[in-house]
Amino acid sequence: MKKGTTMLTALLLASAIALPAASAATEPAPAAAPAKTVATKLLTDGAFAALQVGNKVSVHDEKGQLFQTNGKFHNGTLKDLIVVEYGPMPVPMVVVQNKGELLVFSDLWPEFAKGKENNNFEEYFCGRILTKAANKYVTRTGHHFAQQVGGKVEVYTANDFGDLKKGHHKSFEVTGKLRGLLLFDCCPYAVIENADGTVGIYHAAENGPAQITTVNLS
Repeated sequence: MKKGTTMLTALLLASAIALPAASAATEPAPAAAPAKTVATKLLTDGAFAALQVGNKVSVHDEKGQLFQTNGKFHNGTLKDLIVVEYGPMPVPMVVVQNKGELLVFSDLWPEFAKGKENNNFEEYFCGRILTKAANKYVTRTGHHFAQQVGGKVEVYTANDFGDLKKGHHKSFEVTGKLRGLLLFDCCPYAVIENADGTVGIYHAAENGPAQITTVNLS
């Protein structure tokens, strides 16, 4: 009897083990985890397009990529694509939000692009757009600065780029509040908060200071 009881117990245990396995075999497989989504954004302006994939932003024309943001201090959220005038040549710039700052990047200046004609990834840091008006903005090298004087913003350029002790001269002035100063190939572009609240990009045009475009910071 004891042996029979032992055999029966073994059979019952085997059945108990087998039943969950059989039951599990008939249950549907668990649903696959949803794929991770990547932030994307596309903006266009004339012949140019800016694309954000994840936290990297790249700029393209009809021939392909021109440049992209690189590294944790440049990557971020695409806020706007703007195109400024550099003589007869249009120059695309992207406004990227990085850790609360609004950074602006362009392709390499012609001087810096020598020998890098096929470089389609390196960018140039043009400057910042301030989140609120300021009294003065000085570029990294000190060759340019802008200052608020009453209701106008005055933009200054170094008299001698090799010797800043020779001072600066006024390049142009515009009405509004100072929100930044951008550079491309040593040409200054003032970021101005207009009376209607829009943020415009101004330069020293042939017939006097003029607004090139506005920036969408929403």
